[in-house]
Amino acid sequence: MSPDTNDIPIVKKNWIKKPTWRNITLLIIIFLLYYFAKPTLLTFLVGGLLVISGELIRLWAAGYLMKNQELVVAGPYAFIRDPLYLGSLLIFSGLSVAGRNWILLIVVLLGFFGFYLPHKIKVETTRLKELFGKPYEDYLSKVRSIIPRLTPYPNSGDQWEFRQIFHNSEHATGLVVVLAWLVFALYL
Repeated sequence: MSPDTNDIPIVKKNWIKKPTWRNITLLIIIFLLYYFAKPTLLTFLVGGLLVISGELIRLWAAGYLMKNQELVVAGPYAFIRDPLYLGSLLIFSGLSVAGRNWILLIVVLLGFFGFYLPHKIKVETTRLKELFGKPYEDYLSKVRSIIPRLTPYPNSGDQWEFRQIFHNSEHATGLVVVLAWLVFALYL
């Protein structure tokens, strides 16, 4: 499935990046989430189910993803085109529910569906059409962005690989999710 990824460092040398609108928005949302958090045990548990589901989807997807190298249609990609985005939506929704911050949940949902997802789909669709041409256009016509198919798209035979999690930097996302969750536990 993948080129030799044994030399992939767990922590990349360029892990500090210049701020982007996406990172700044993310930090603002996280700050507001914790500042206005009023979790209860019930919201903490329900939100936790969403957060865990989101991170498991992201880990599953990252284990298959071969960015810009091959069209991945196995694993979660056989059911939805954008499992990483779905996972992120579940994580942020779950954190909003856990913190019992309904206004921020609405902001997250409006921002995700009104701006983030349409923008990312436009950019990614253009890039993937250029990279993979007709096979991607067929996949695009048969698999929706975040609403799953009931039957899987024909599998490419690719296998999930643990090391791809590190290659795709999902270990860092997982660590941030765990830390965010621990902070909510302190509120209880």
